[in-house]
Amino acid sequence: MNVISYPPILDSYSILQLRGEVDAVFPIGNNKWIGMYDEPENTIEKYIQDSFDFFLQDKCHLWHSINPWNDSGEPVGFEWWIHDTLNYNTITFHSNHDDTYRREEYGIMKYPLLSTETYLTNNTDPTTILDTQHGDYWEEFKNFPPTDITYSVPEEGKFLVTDPRYIRGVFDSSPDRLTLHYDVWNYKPKNLNRLGISSKIFDCRFYKEQSSLPVEYLGRTKKDRMNLWQDYFDRYQPTHLDSGETWKVIQ
Repeated sequence: MNVISYPPILDSYSILQLRGEVDAVFPIGNNKWIGMYDEPENTIEKYIQDSFDFFLQDKCHLWHSINPWNDSGEPVGFEWWIHDTLNYNTITFHSNHDDTYRREEYGIMKYPLLSTETYLTNNTDPTTILDTQHGDYWEEFKNFPPTDITYSVPEEGKFLVTDPRYIRGVFDSSPDRLTLHYDVWNYKPKNLNRLGISSKIFDCRFYKEQSSLPVEYLGRTKKDRMNLWQDYFDRYQPTHLDSGETWKVIQ
């Protein structure tokens, strides 16, 4: 699967500073934008630009799919948002795409170059990533039912990078799961604006970590029944998960 993860890329004080600012601005309403070369106005925007520079500059075109609507241009900026399970415990199945373009163009799909997730709390409720992908159109799915599922378990500072076309979600999470997400785009989608909040910027301190692929899980699994838009499938997942793990489970 087109998934790589990094062990914690920030020291503990940087995580504390970044999480504090995320808590302070949440909820942010619609997704936000920061350009590649925009002057950052807060710690979140600075972290997004810096983490891209440190870890992703040479990975922008790892998995990018070229079709009549997706070209292979260079990155110009980042769409970002926050997920906090304090008020809800499920993030339903979805891919990461240009939602405005899809609605205006009758279901045609355009995707970012990469999708990322930074975990800001320890938690054992994983991000579930199917190897089922959205296709060129809203109602098109490739490789369904899934043959592999990756489970990425949160750990403070862990950094996850995925192919944005993959279907993913979070289910039945406890209320202490906080994540910062950004997509890397080669154009600016409509209706995205800056956060518009200025704060004293903290320069997060990064560890020089190497990425790794999900490890195939060979232990005991449990099964439940999942629903992807009224199409049902059996999901197998590990019976036990520990913070920071990233497993690939053959279905």
